[in-house]
Amino acid sequence: MRLLHAIANGNCLKGHFGQWAEDVVIHKLFPREYKTGIYVDIGAYHPFTHSNTAYLWLKGWRGVNVDANPNSIELFKKTRPNDININGAIVPQDFFDENNSRKTVPLYLPKSVLGKSTNACGTCDVVTANNRGFANDAALQIPAYTINEILEASLHANERIDYLNIDIEGMDEAVLVDVSWQQFTPIIVSIEDYSENLVLATKSKICQLMNDVGYNIVARVGPTSIFKWR
Repeated sequence: MRLLHAIANGNCLKGHFGQWAEDVVIHKLFPREYKTGIYVDIGAYHPFTHSNTAYLWLKGWRGVNVDANPNSIELFKKTRPNDININGAIVPQDFFDENNSRKTVPLYLPKSVLGKSTNACGTCDVVTANNRGFANDAALQIPAYTINEILEASLHANERIDYLNIDIEGMDEAVLVDVSWQQFTPIIVSIEDYSENLVLATKSKICQLMNDVGYNIVARVGPTSIFKWR
């Protein structure tokens, strides 16, 4: 049934789901005996298109899918009903410290797609929205969460997160800093880091932070850096 869903969405014949085939690398980083696991996909976008978790889901994994666009989450609810599917924006802890009574943030989308479909360029970061030319368009108010709230929601007793993907259009680094790494230690973490080349990616703030909390960079695929717990 899961495979039929993938075929119906027209992406499985490519041999990969990730935009740059990140999912192929991620799958190969897990040992062969690793049959199932738990993923957390923050900025999930679509159950199949550009998805780094679709192949894992097809293999029987389960997890949490989070996206600020409510249309995206409706697709996940239909396709992955046994996952936890959350419509929300992941924001830095500082946001709650400074706005303790505010529980929503604006999702900026181009006016042409607002409320109509999924869209990969939506962002809750006004600087990124301005750079993309639609900061002055209408915005949706979206529930706001910290990353640790989402990670806690993904686990039952004595479980661990096996794979964490973060792709939240301009806020990735700020949110990464907040993760309680002593409590949550995913085996594999992938995160967008728009360094211009591999050398710069290995020297970026994201790479330095991940190294400090116990991860080695093991691959770079498109704009995505992939880390493994050492």
